[in-house]
Amino acid sequence: MAERGLIVDEFSPAGYLYKLCLNFLPQGNVKDADRLYQYVCRIIGSRVEPSTVNDEFQISERIKRKLARNRREADAAVFSELQRKLSSQPLLKNRWSILYLLLNLSKTSKQHEDVAFLSGGLPGYVESTPAGMASKIMRRTDLQQSSVDQTTTILPLSMTSTSSGTKISSGIGSGSSETDRSTLTSFNATINPTLVMPTPDARQHPTGINSTGIQTTSNTSRKVVNTLIASRSEQLDRFNAAAITNKLNQGFRESGRLSVRDPHNSVNTSFELSEDILIRDLIYAFQGINGKFIKLDQSADGFRIDFNVGVPKHTRDLVHKLAEIGWLYRKIRRYIDQHSSDQAYGLVGQSFCTALQDELTEFYRLIAVLDAQREQQLSVGLSNTSYLSLHRLSVWTYEPLQRLTILASLTDISDGKKGGALASTVHSYYQHGNPGIRNLIKRVLGKVVKPLNFMLHKWIYDGQLVDVHHEFFISSESTVEENRLWRNKYGISKSMLPSFISSELAKKILLIGKSINFIRQVCMDRSEILGIKTTKEIANNDDEAASAQLMFTQKVVGSQLEMTIDSVYIATSKHLLKILNEQYKFMDHLRALRRYLLLGQGDFVRHLMDCLAQDLDKPASNLFVHNLTGVLETAIRATNAQYDDADILKRLDIRLLEVSPGDSGWDIFSLDYHVDGPIGTVFTAGCMINYLRMFNFLWRLKRMEFVLGEIWRNQLKCFDMFKHLPGVLPLLHSSHILTAELIHFVNQMQYYIMFEVLECAWDELVQKVETANDLDNIIDAHDKFQEHIICRSLLDSSSRELQLQLRSIFSLILQFKNLQEQLFSAAQFQVDSDRKLEQEVEKRSKQGQWGMTGTDTEIEKQRVEEFVSTTVPTSLRKLNKLLESSKTSIQTFLLSLIAKADVSLRCLCFRLDFNEFYREQEPRLKSPLRLQRKKRIQALS
Repeated sequence: MAERGLIVDEFSPAGYLYKLCLNFLPQGNVKDADRLYQYVCRIIGSRVEPSTVNDEFQISERIKRKLARNRREADAAVFSELQRKLSSQPLLKNRWSILYLLLNLSKTSKQHEDVAFLSGGLPGYVESTPAGMASKIMRRTDLQQSSVDQTTTILPLSMTSTSSGTKISSGIGSGSSETDRSTLTSFNATINPTLVMPTPDARQHPTGINSTGIQTTSNTSRKVVNTLIASRSEQLDRFNAAAITNKLNQGFRESGRLSVRDPHNSVNTSFELSEDILIRDLIYAFQGINGKFIKLDQSADGFRIDFNVGVPKHTRDLVHKLAEIGWLYRKIRRYIDQHSSDQAYGLVGQSFCTALQDELTEFYRLIAVLDAQREQQLSVGLSNTSYLSLHRLSVWTYEPLQRLTILASLTDISDGKKGGALASTVHSYYQHGNPGIRNLIKRVLGKVVKPLNFMLHKWIYDGQLVDVHHEFFISSESTVEENRLWRNKYGISKSMLPSFISSELAKKILLIGKSINFIRQVCMDRSEILGIKTTKEIANNDDEAASAQLMFTQKVVGSQLEMTIDSVYIATSKHLLKILNEQYKFMDHLRALRRYLLLGQGDFVRHLMDCLAQDLDKPASNLFVHNLTGVLETAIRATNAQYDDADILKRLDIRLLEVSPGDSGWDIFSLDYHVDGPIGTVFTAGCMINYLRMFNFLWRLKRMEFVLGEIWRNQLKCFDMFKHLPGVLPLLHSSHILTAELIHFVNQMQYYIMFEVLECAWDELVQKVETANDLDNIIDAHDKFQEHIICRSLLDSSSRELQLQLRSIFSLILQFKNLQEQLFSAAQFQVDSDRKLEQEVEKRSKQGQWGMTGTDTEIEKQRVEEFVSTTVPTSLRKLNKLLESSKTSIQTFLLSLIAKADVSLRCLCFRLDFNEFYREQEPRLKSPLRLQRKKRIQALS
């Protein structure tokens, strides 16, 4: 590099630039390389820069519009995807400059095909010098024309003229600039733009001086200079042509020669306004501001051009179409202004307004770019490829128009909604086929659900319901007491449940918060819940925006949100169940209810009934709880119940029901079990009433067994004693038959209730409780357990007829007991009288007297005749009546049983009539058609 004299270090940036100049010239042409190097240094050191702002969005939109104009929509879509991936790379800086380079490399217009190597890299609308400097350069060019080599030909412009000043205003700001008429006139007068075209003779001259004062020694250098001059001349041509057009239009308006009116709607369709003025007013309209000629028409509810202004019909229609953006902007702006300061709109509504404001901010950037483009083309002029026209404006605003349309429609359907309902409304637009609209809704919805995501985290991690404006789908009743916290305090508000959260997931979310509050407030447990701390720390470290988007972007099974909810749900439920079983002994209390209130502890129930029999036979008004409590404690100490936990035995108590006239102690007696604390959530007052109903039925059934057992024992004891009495054997025979029928009936009923109903339901309940995932599962299992027993024990409302029939049979058993007691009392009197008479006769015989006198014989004869003729027939009639009544009642009960759809009840009917005794006496029990008809009627009902 020493012989060149310009570059000292060939590895410096200057050295690399010099090598680049050598590559463009033939080998050995060092002299031209030095001149070219100096020229390149001047270009690099000049003020050449892109006229556009450093905006990646604007340049990418220009590239996509260029591809769309060339009918390369598929390439535009591919470019959009590649540009999105490029934007996601954090290490790459100045992405806008890369896109700007690609845009300029794509300019291969025919008008620049002969441009030299350096001109292709410069944008057509770039100005290397300001207007003032250009004027000085062109003046120097005119002075040097006389010394220009004769090998060039000077071609004048086709038109030069002056123009009046043009006002230039920004679509955003309020300032304006004006190009003075004198300035424009002097500019056009002093600048005589020419295209310096080399003639064929120019190739013979190695050196020369061009119009810019730069000596050129080769075709390459000459092309560079000519290219710069041609670019300046083209811009001046367009500038002067626009000025002439404005001047002519102004003159025509003054003379009225171009004034034309549409005969149909009296709209001026003349060419009175240029596109620059319309674009200026459109930029105002885009911001909802009235322009000079485009103003808001309240009657038409939109921006319209003044009818008196001359604008062609097709241009007017295009302007009205573009002005729709302003109408949409005003609608969105009005919605934001109305709701942004409304506290009742809630946090979700405020987030929605913020999202709309952010989208409008992006729209403001577009308006700023458009206004800068318009200002630039008015000040320095632009090439045809960058000139901002109405049609180009319609292309550039196509996507913003779509976005504003979606946002405006969101404001329409969201009016009057808040919280989860508002989020569901916005989410309804998320399933859209247009990726641009889908991304727009994703951005808006991501901001809308942030308050809901915050409320969700507070609820599932701390059990706190932070919902001042009632926007969350979990609702709370502040008046509910703590003992009813689980069942009544919290619930799901379906109107506020977002559409992207399923009902099953919402139920788990509800259970998580309820479990935490139940543990803290009811169980009084402040220990840390294992498993929830780790999940909470992970959630706190996650990005808030990404965490919020998880609520609506992943609606598939196994999503991260669902896995998070499942892990917290399992941790809280396990902790709660552990407290109930270990600290509050839930299963022990459940077994105590089974043993005592459902009569599962056989030895205790039998001993208690034996001890209470005498007291319960008394009238109900003569019973006192403290007396019966002593008997209860005696029964506990005398049976295996004494080995139960002391807390359980302390909860067992006596309860007397409301007394009705004629009630005995059996009718009002009941056992009771006191529950409180956390276990009271499962064993509520309603559940204890159901247990009371079941106990009363089982206690009554157990009493019938006890009564029949006593009758049977009395029969065995009195048979040998009374069988010699006249007429007593038929009574004893009928009594044995009735006793056997009733014992069979009661035993089968007891077997059915105790084994087929209670034991099966109890086994199913234990399995469900052991495998329960949460407290709700236990409550549901227990409620189904009670419902199953009540239904199959004929205690529900649909079995009221069977209850009455059972009561009538139980009443017959008690009548039979009373009748037998009366019969045995009469027989016992006869036996005692006979024994007393024998003793008297024996005593008199020992004294040497007659054993019986005539009077004694007559009295004894009357007594026996009265017993045989009165007591025995009366008792026999009553017994036979009871026998017939029992048969009739049992047959009626069997007829009602076979009409039931439950298979177990029909099996009970078979066991009650295993030998078909009642079937032979009742023809209706033989008819299978009646059974089928009853089934069909029940199925239809």
